Amino acid sequence: MDLMALRDTDFGGMYDTADAYDGLDKAFGGHADSWNSGVDQRVRDSGWTGNAGDTAGQSLSLTTSKLRAARVELEMIGEVLRGGADALFLAQSKLRQALFDAQAAGMSVNECGVVSPPPLTGADRHDPDARTSLEAESHGIADRITAAIAEADAADRATADQLRHYTANARNGNGLNLQSATMDRLSTTRTPLDALLNGMPKPDASPAAVNSWWKGLTPDEQQRLIKTHPELIGNCNGIPSLARDQANQIVLPRLVDTYRNKPQPLSPDDQQKLDGFQRIQDRLDGKVDGGEGRPGSNPPLLLLGIGEEGQGRAILCWGNPDTAKNVSSIVPGLNSNLVGAGGGDTASAKRIYDAAQGTELHPDPGSTASMIWLGYDAPQQDVSVATKDRAVVGAASYDQFLAGLRATHEGGAPAHVTSIGHSYGSLVVGQAAQRQGGLPADDIVLVGSPGTGADNASQLGVGQGHVYVGSAMWDPVTHLPSGTNIVLPGTGQLLDPDGLWYGKDPASAGFGAQRFQVDDGAVWDSHDNYFNGKGGESLSNIGKIVAGHPERISREAGR
Repeated sequence: MDLMALRDTDFGGMYDTADAYDGLDKAFGGHADSWNSGVDQRVRDSGWTGNAGDTAGQSLSLTTSKLRAARVELEMIGEVLRGGADALFLAQSKLRQALFDAQAAGMSVNECGVVSPPPLTGADRHDPDARTSLEAESHGIADRITAAIAEADAADRATADQLRHYTANARNGNGLNLQSATMDRLSTTRTPLDALLNGMPKPDASPAAVNSWWKGLTPDEQQRLIKTHPELIGNCNGIPSLARDQANQIVLPRLVDTYRNKPQPLSPDDQQKLDGFQRIQDRLDGKVDGGEGRPGSNPPLLLLGIGEEGQGRAILCWGNPDTAKNVSSIVPGLNSNLVGAGGGDTASAKRIYDAAQGTELHPDPGSTASMIWLGYDAPQQDVSVATKDRAVVGAASYDQFLAGLRATHEGGAPAHVTSIGHSYGSLVVGQAAQRQGGLPADDIVLVGSPGTGADNASQLGVGQGHVYVGSAMWDPVTHLPSGTNIVLPGTGQLLDPDGLWYGKDPASAGFGAQRFQVDDGAVWDSHDNYFNGKGGESLSNIGKIVAGHPERISREAGR
């Protein structure tokens, strides 16, 4: 492999060939399955016994084994071609970038990769430091060119060796031996693209470390990882939001197809996931709420997280949090699921976005980002709601997610981040705020809260004056009794009149938070009215806090 070949070759044909082999593998797999179920399995189930039956069974089983081996070999050819193309494509992008940098610096590069610095002019001709600097820069670019060519040559040789191996197997019969084919799959030479994956930070790496690694990749490397391994990128804290969205837009349709193609009928849990993934897809396609969220909408609706872990995971955001001045996230509570994430929860996030924008005299559509974060298993009206176990686990994930947003934010000043917890979600936020190091947020909003596990707003890490509470008079969740809500014998007084299920009532005067006005509502709907415009001043007040104008909220005394 030389400079001109690497610079000018179009490797797209390798992807086309890989796709063709994938198609052949799929068709051959169908043939093998038909043979297994229509011939081999049928004979084995026929009850045919005796020497003839045993001989026939052995012969048919041998044929089935050969077909399986051939399918493994065919499958590997597509993978080898695609992996080789990925590696060559990345090496080519590095070479072209080096050549571009050389040209921009006025250097020349010949066909052998020799870099010549530009001629010195004026006073630089008599400055030895200037000459040394140019020579060092030209040597650096020459090294990059040499490394790119060597990387491409290694990928070319590895790919060719693997393809020759599979060709030989087809000729000598080893490709029809299932054990041999299986060993081939396990021992296939790894391509340079795998080295790129191996350089990816470990799962426990900080979002800042992940972001540093991502910025060190070339744009082509980033795109190849997104397209070939979207499942590794879409939920990785520290990866920029637009890249996560691009990856998750690839993953989501695959999840829909996976659950649609599972054996029917689906279990209740799997059916709920399928319904949820489809609902989110419909939302992104603009098929929910009159087209909001459709591709190209302003603000854009980004998919910052999606997954099938536990009850399912989803993060949807109106606007780009990496460039927005004000960023908010709702953590939903009891009975939250994927269907709701793609439906009412995302609608609530949009209303908060609109409320925050409406606070500004000259609103910039890009100044606000508002999201729904369903990154934990919310209780589903079972015994799990009686403990804070799920909140503790969710708090760790939420903390890392917000740290990721801090790491990926662009520009000078960091974004003003508001963390909003509703119902049991307020316990998640409260637990996250009490973790070591605190929550990466500037303000906390608690609505419909059964408690945070804290006894005072000062324990939530953002400062007592930055904790805001909305609590409707007739919201039953904000009156859940705790063990301290008992009458002291002989006194007629409560042990702790402000005690809730999960600690001190955030709306109580003793908690010390900033309480804002909401409508008293009714027992049957007040818990769900904080974000939908039916809660009086609730939505407007939340929008003002998100926009960084808490001085404008309408206040209410603590209980």
